[in-house]
Amino acid sequence: MKTWKMLTAVGFALALIPGTPIPAPAQGKIMVYSPWKDEIMQKFGEMFQRETGTKLESINISTGEIYARLKVEKARPQADVWHSVRAELLDKGKEEGLIAPYKPANARFLLPLYAYPEEPAFTGTTMYPLVVGYNTNALKKMGAQPPRTYEDLLNPRWKDKILMPHPAASGTGYAFLVTILQLYREKGESGIQSAKGWDYLRRLNQNVSQYTRSGSAPAKLVATGEFPLCITFYDRVFQLDAEGYPIAFTAPSPTFAEPSCTAIVANAPNMEGAKKFMEFILSKSAQELAVTLGNYSVRPDVAPPKGAIPLKDLKVFPDDYKWGSKYKKELLNEFNARVAMGKKATE
Repeated sequence: MKTWKMLTAVGFALALIPGTPIPAPAQGKIMVYSPWKDEIMQKFGEMFQRETGTKLESINISTGEIYARLKVEKARPQADVWHSVRAELLDKGKEEGLIAPYKPANARFLLPLYAYPEEPAFTGTTMYPLVVGYNTNALKKMGAQPPRTYEDLLNPRWKDKILMPHPAASGTGYAFLVTILQLYREKGESGIQSAKGWDYLRRLNQNVSQYTRSGSAPAKLVATGEFPLCITFYDRVFQLDAEGYPIAFTAPSPTFAEPSCTAIVANAPNMEGAKKFMEFILSKSAQELAVTLGNYSVRPDVAPPKGAIPLKDLKVFPDDYKWGSKYKKELLNEFNARVAMGKKATE
């Protein structure tokens, strides 16, 4: 993977030099950009190649980094598929011409909530709720109960003890930002107005030790005992718990549980291979593999991960992803100026 990333970086640099010829991609492989870990993408890559005969290669970086990269590469795309990204950002990407219209035939098997039938360019492919991850050993030592509501996170006892991904760099952080602002928004407020929501985030900032660039970093740091609490998606807690780390979770209600989506990159080098991936990721076999890695399936015929909260027991927050897409720039500017107030995103 490191070798591939180095080669890709060289190709990326060359692509920015006018007149430099770019080698045609092999028709037998696709490039996927995803925030999922290398080892997870490798599992899907092995299954994809077995089922389609097409090789899958991936670059696995944060959602914000992928978005920035796709904008730079727009004239000469290097990726075929943008995988595991929220609807807010894909809606923005659609406006900017970063993704191509394609609705997989396998979308007919999805739960209606996750199919996005009115969206021609993206489809829900997996789901994992936004949760509070905590180190069980740390909280036991503190004699503390884990936060179970959003208000619990504001308790002064958690000052400098919470990790959260930065909303500008991570889809995880942005999901939390838009959830809080919409949850606390009152009748008559418009645009990015949410007096109680912004007040909540400013108060929470007092308890946040640092904002990370990576959406997965907070859960890892909590699992290893460096911090007691984090904002994260459920799949990361599931994976770390399976590895034996003392990490558990609570799911404040209502819970952000929008699907993670997938789309084809506009003018993808291997458009046919990208379409194969879109059909593959919604197949029952791929969805069953996703569940073993802590993802909820978007298909009703595939059960949730073992130990996960059943969907029927989750009060799902009704996220307005088009609002999050429309006001993304303004929301992030306000967050940086009035909430984070100088706290920089760390690795």
